[in-house]
Amino acid sequence: MKKKFWVTLIVILLALPAIMVLFLARAGFFTNAEISETEMGPLVVVYEDHKGPYKGTAEIMDRIYDSLLEDGIETFRGIGIYYDKPGETAEEDLRSKAGCVVEFSDTTALAALQPEYRIMTLPGTRYVTASIPFRGPLSVFAGIVKVYPAIGRYMEEQGYPPAPAIEIYDHNERIVYLFEIRQE
Repeated sequence: MKKKFWVTLIVILLALPAIMVLFLARAGFFTNAEISETEMGPLVVVYEDHKGPYKGTAEIMDRIYDSLLEDGIETFRGIGIYYDKPGETAEEDLRSKAGCVVEFSDTTALAALQPEYRIMTLPGTRYVTASIPFRGPLSVFAGIVKVYPAIGRYMEEQGYPPAPAIEIYDHNERIVYLFEIRQE
């Protein structure tokens, strides 16, 4: 009985690291953040303004998605626009917009609902971009740890000034990170 206990314990202890590595890989921690410059947009966005910790934006995206679905508009991409850098701005003062990207084919239906929603169009422009798989909240953390530093270095090397971070959550498949290329 004692031997069986120790064998089981050893198997569990050996399996745990492998399971953790697989879990982290699935979340995107081992995905290289390939940085590129891409033309993107325009994007029609239904949004709400948010002030406070950025983790509160996920609830807004879900609420807007559910509301649009009730009104007959299905969206496939959530979006967060983050204006301030955590660590440099007090958490309660962080400013953002959160919502959903609406397909152009749905803009007519959306126009009829205009008083109910805040709508903006992000113009087509050039962005520094990267993406990682989106497999839940751990993927968001992987982006913070891997993508943001890589994009920050790239923008600095290219001489681009800081820009708000835009994250597009593509129907639980990818998180696309966009930073508008601005010339000083």
